Amino acid sequence: MTRTRPTQQGMALIEALIASAVLGIGLVGATQLTLKTLNTASESRQHTVAQHLAQEAMDCLHAQARTGIAWCAAQTSVQVQGVRYQREARSTPRGDGALLDLHVRVQWAAADNFIDWHSSVSAVPGWLGVSSP
Repeated sequence: MTRTRPTQQGMALIEALIASAVLGIGLVGATQLTLKTLNTASESRQHTVAQHLAQEAMDCLHAQARTGIAWCAAQTSVQVQGVRYQREARSTPRGDGALLDLHVRVQWAAADNFIDWHSSVSAVPGWLGVSSP
């Protein structure tokens, strides 16, 4: 009785190593995609919070221009979910003072993350100069 040697000795081990390598590359890709998604979601949340803070400041400046009462803080610092936001709001008269230029800047995390909003509003009340019928 003669024994024949199998011709594929060790092939199962090589196949298992190749399959493990392919699986590892796939898992690294999926991990990187997940991390990128989380980073993008965090940046989007920070931008949304900054827009909300800018909208609040702009509304305050518009109300201040309508009423003439200065109650808007020029600079504020707010911390939301571990991120510090610096908000600056100012109004400057333009020309003869009939128009006010409004400027709001919100900056967060790093110097390159900021929102600048600009608007103009009449410093003269709307009812002034309008005659009633």
